[in-house]
Amino acid sequence: MACQSYPPPLDQRTRAKQIKRVLKSAGFTLAQLSARSRDQYGRASPYFVPPTFLYKLLTGVTPHVCQIAALSAITHHRFTDWMTAFGFDLAQIPRLQVRLHRERTVLVTPVETDTNGMVSRTTATCPVARTGTPLQSAAMPLNRVDEPYLYARIGTANNPTFPELLPGSIVRVDTRNKGFASFSADANSGPIYLVERVGGLTCCRVKRLDDRHILLLSRRSAQSSFPLRLDEEARILGRVDTELRSSQVTHVSNSGADSGVTTSMLRRNSQSASRLCALLQTSRERSGLTFRSAHNISVSVAQALHDKHYAISIGLLSDYETIDTPPRHTAKIMTLCILYGIDFFRYLNCAGIQYDDSWKSPMPTTTFPLKAIPQLAWPTGQQSRTDFPLSLVEAQNEVIESFSRRRIALEITLA
Repeated sequence: MACQSYPPPLDQRTRAKQIKRVLKSAGFTLAQLSARSRDQYGRASPYFVPPTFLYKLLTGVTPHVCQIAALSAITHHRFTDWMTAFGFDLAQIPRLQVRLHRERTVLVTPVETDTNGMVSRTTATCPVARTGTPLQSAAMPLNRVDEPYLYARIGTANNPTFPELLPGSIVRVDTRNKGFASFSADANSGPIYLVERVGGLTCCRVKRLDDRHILLLSRRSAQSSFPLRLDEEARILGRVDTELRSSQVTHVSNSGADSGVTTSMLRRNSQSASRLCALLQTSRERSGLTFRSAHNISVSVAQALHDKHYAISIGLLSDYETIDTPPRHTAKIMTLCILYGIDFFRYLNCAGIQYDDSWKSPMPTTTFPLKAIPQLAWPTGQQSRTDFPLSLVEAQNEVIESFSRRRIALEITLA
């Protein structure tokens, strides 16, 4: 699967020198910081930072997310800044979600960056889209019960509402509006909903048969689906209220790819899943991915980010859904979020990984040059969009520009 390649990371020697300068500016040697982590967390804790930490970094061993959280807590520098210092760019999560998921309709998770480098997730109505004012702290709960919106990218396989919703477009879904009083009588009129069904997500109109059964309506098929039991065979996640369109019309297939899901019933809502393995399992099935297809996408992630650590084997993907110990490898956590449409900070909360940026200071840019926020080149006709997070508009714009470059190259070749 082809994917735009992003700039390669710093070499480990340069990164280790910069990390050492950050520790010095915070008043620590590595030995002192290691001793503090031992006293605060215990030597057997995943938060323990060993005295050989920088040496391991030089040999290519990347820090686990718990160690990054410990560095943040001890130095009083923000967790998100330490993530950037180690080369983990959270903004790549929505970019690669939008770029790599093509066939299936999947959730995408915005990650916003304010003018001070604070990383967070924000709702689409946040004033930053208009004014550039600071966003909420990354320490705030990210999948709060009052979070009103989900975002989904429309896939090319079995799009029941084409041409109203174009494949490749991103839609905003209001989770406060789940129908019941606004169902449709036919496939050509009425509200469009994001529906989770066995095998993945779909955006379609819904006909209510009775209090427990619904019918998913399609404009592209003379026959609609069989009646589905609410919350057992289908779950309405919310109502589509706006669309961020792709610039090109992609071929739409009537037959969806095989999801490999063998169960005939939905699992319980992953929003209330208490164990991380349950979250991973339900999120994978919601994305419509088999372990093999998820592995293939993870290889594309690794290629795009120039780091083999982002790839996840089929066996490891399977193990993650059965083991009680949460994965702590930072690159693989980011890949899981890209694969399954999981918010990164929600993953940390579900895994019980402790972080709190609400009282911490930014990392001094004189000791570590944090990545500058790129100036967005807005797609034509979307300069004034304030109903979508900037990170999703930017991700969509990258896809549009990539398509335009390929089309120009093809025209030159055929000329």
